[in-house]
Amino acid sequence: MKNNDNNNNYNNNTNIIPVVSYSNADKDKSIIYQENKNKSGIYRWNNLVTGDSYVGSAINLTNRLSKYFSLIFLKRNILRSKSIINNSLLKYGHNNFSIDIMEYCEPKVLIKREQYYLDILNPKYNILKKAGSSLGYKHTKETLLKFKERRLSPEALINLKLAKKGIVPSSPLRRTNHLLATGHITTVVNNKDNSIKVYDSIRAVSRDIGISHATILNYINTNKWLKDTYLITRKNK
Repeated sequence: MKNNDNNNNYNNNTNIIPVVSYSNADKDKSIIYQENKNKSGIYRWNNLVTGDSYVGSAINLTNRLSKYFSLIFLKRNILRSKSIINNSLLKYGHNNFSIDIMEYCEPKVLIKREQYYLDILNPKYNILKKAGSSLGYKHTKETLLKFKERRLSPEALINLKLAKKGIVPSSPLRRTNHLLATGHITTVVNNKDNSIKVYDSIRAVSRDIGISHATILNYINTNKWLKDTYLITRKNK
């Protein structure tokens, strides 16, 4: 059931009033899809049992929100990113969640507006506190252990040390090692779910989308779509 009144239990004593609210995500799914097709804006999932929430943004709200209703997507995403909101949707069920459309806005200001709501609402389900970014993500102990235990070839170790000193290695790996060893802000546009994400390294991109470093490097700043899905751009920090 859609709700446009001022009674919202998740505003946390702020004066923020969503432009539209759907009190039962499961029952209102078809209405949500219909009313938000081709609209960009900021959304919020609210757990009706715990009172916790999640804030996100999308160029196409219907496409983005439909991902949350896909059990296959939720399960795969949990394995890859340990998403709290996805785990909670599986645990409590969509009928125990409501959805707020905080505002509709132009795609060019989505990240800025999402950051506004992240700052003022401080939603518990948002692991990352920077809109559209994987900056600040904390890896699990298991993942960190794997990083520590991985073994690089002697050649790779030498090239990484040279790259960190600003010396371009002479081997065929020089471009890869140089880019991986230095910091870059990398932006990934996904035309399937209309998301825009910003990462602090190429390694972070590789981990998130499950594509090798070498393949990503071949598509950076080329204006070509990787797997017809990802447009990747990079700039130095």
